[in-house]
Amino acid sequence: MQLWLFYFGVGAMITQIPGIRETIFWPHVREARPFAVLALSLNYAAYSGEIMRGAFAGVGRGEIEAGQAFGMSKARIFRRIWLPLALRQALPTLAGETVLQLKAIPLIATVTVPEMYAIVVQARHDTLLTYEPLLFIAGIYLVLTFLVVQALGIVERRFNLAKR
Repeated sequence: MQLWLFYFGVGAMITQIPGIRETIFWPHVREARPFAVLALSLNYAAYSGEIMRGAFAGVGRGEIEAGQAFGMSKARIFRRIWLPLALRQALPTLAGETVLQLKAIPLIATVTVPEMYAIVVQARHDTLLTYEPLLFIAGIYLVLTFLVVQALGIVERRFNLAKR
């Protein structure tokens, strides 16, 4: 829905601004890609921000008070205590959100951005092959998801090793 609102709503309003076609912004405004990137980025940022807010709120007051008792500055408490503990709590959820964001990428084909799924649909029309292009794209997304999950799992294990 956000993709459609940004491209067909905001994009359409911007193209109606008098004189916009003569500016340096016109090549970017007339394309769907910037609106797709903006919509997905804002969506991911909103979810990630809420995840991190909850993770920061989940850090116990006792850990912060212990840092204050040791005479640490606020910046050092944040860097050495609050941020690592919050990231340790947030990483599993952020990993899941990253995978969901990866799954959302084919939606940008709905606003005419030629991404992988749109190319597969075109290949299906050109070759009359039904399942092979879809299986190929499914394999690509499976590999990408596997790589993202493995990378975030490594980061998560490193944080958990630092906990000990």
